[in-house]
Amino acid sequence: MFLCSLYLTHTHTQHTASFSDPRWLFQGIMERVCALPSQVVYHVVELALQLLDCNQDQARKNAALFFAASFVFRAVLDAFDSLDGLQKLLGLLNDAASVRSGINSGALSLSNSGSLRNDRSSAEVLTSSEKQIAYHTCVALRQYFRAHLLVLVDSIRPNKSNRSAARNIPSVRAVYKPLDISNEAMDGVFLQLQKDRKLGPAFVRTRWPAVEKFLASNGHVTMLELCQV
Repeated sequence: MFLCSLYLTHTHTQHTASFSDPRWLFQGIMERVCALPSQVVYHVVELALQLLDCNQDQARKNAALFFAASFVFRAVLDAFDSLDGLQKLLGLLNDAASVRSGINSGALSLSNSGSLRNDRSSAEVLTSSEKQIAYHTCVALRQYFRAHLLVLVDSIRPNKSNRSAARNIPSVRAVYKPLDISNEAMDGVFLQLQKDRKLGPAFVRTRWPAVEKFLASNGHVTMLELCQV
């Protein structure tokens, strides 16, 4: 119920003209949640992951929307990783890819949910609802990697105490404060990686566990299957 309330608050404010940016209300609520003991955040994320495995399309869509909006919080990101959430997101996309290609995708065997539809014929296509779920899951995945990129770059950034060097460059904040993973912020990160002679090489040498897990799970193959014309 708590997670549903968060989602409904988020979706309701999307249609409320009195807010110049409706995301602030949802983020304000999530900021308070993420400031609570870590066990609370853990259970909220755990509930959302359970909804990803639900056999109801609307529940899976709501869970994907929740993660897409919540990965800006390091507390959610950490809880998500501790619960092996990436595998569950990829499993949901693998379900869609299996239907999209008309076969049981050879890329992944990630999902134990009842949403996998291997018994559907190759002539069937994704329903409108299934397309929406896949789309919002891809958006959540993009937000997930953006947040991880920001965390990684901040961890290897030299002279972190030098404020002038980090001016206008997004930095990781407290776990209950939202990260800036907007397009503009990501452009700033990429620009710094290109121009900073220390940060760029350090980034190349640094392991990126989230991407390594994505590739090891053949997530890139699943994404290509989803993009087939």
